[in-house]
Amino acid sequence: MAPDGNRSPSPAAAPAVGWQMLSGSLLVYRGNGKDKSQDWLLTFTDLSALMLTFFVLLFSMSTIETSQWQNLIDSLRPNMQSVQQVTVALPQTEKSAEAVDRVPGTDLDYLVAVLKEQMEGSAVLSQVGVVKDGDRLVISVPGDLLFAPGSIDLGEGGGKVAFTLGGVLRSLRNVIEVAGHADPAPVGSAYPSNWELSLARAAVLSGMLSKAGYRGDILVRGYGDGRYEEVDPALTPEERMARARRVDIIVHAFASEAR
Repeated sequence: MAPDGNRSPSPAAAPAVGWQMLSGSLLVYRGNGKDKSQDWLLTFTDLSALMLTFFVLLFSMSTIETSQWQNLIDSLRPNMQSVQQVTVALPQTEKSAEAVDRVPGTDLDYLVAVLKEQMEGSAVLSQVGVVKDGDRLVISVPGDLLFAPGSIDLGEGGGKVAFTLGGVLRSLRNVIEVAGHADPAPVGSAYPSNWELSLARAAVLSGMLSKAGYRGDILVRGYGDGRYEEVDPALTPEERMARARRVDIIVHAFASEAR
């Protein structure tokens, strides 16, 4: 016996030939060694596959006769009747969320009358607009009346307006929302855009209402110049720009839960 170091490597196993089972039930023909007599089977198999594809293509482009199709359905119907019917269980109860019953707050018509009375007897409120819009009351305060251009600091006049409005609203139970607006002109302040400026001004006025005695939650929003198109187009450009610079106090018809 030759030593292990001198043993020549064994030849690689010869590939299997003939018909063989592959992957369980797949029958594959690997040839018969040097015998080429069965090679025609490969060409015949390819030709059969092409012919089958060709006939399937012809069938797909053909028109199905309605009578023949009905005969096929009738022949299959007795067998289909034995198929078990599936019943889908539907929910027996309503899963939608229940409507929230909100507690009504102070009547908005009464509040409009009170505000108009206050405005008639106060010079600082003469420029404040009051509009009832459905189930909410919008009190529009000009931004130029409250703040200096590009600033969030309340001037003397702005402080009086905020204090007077806070005195009227502090006894309310209604939900209040404060929304800041701005004109589309480039902002000339330390704020990156008109949106930040409008939001900061709304937050300042919200704080003044809380200091004046309002105990409910106040929702603060900043719209920048996003609603400039809603300003009356019949106004002059200067009047539209001035109207756009405002802070709206929106009083809703329902009461706040925080009181």
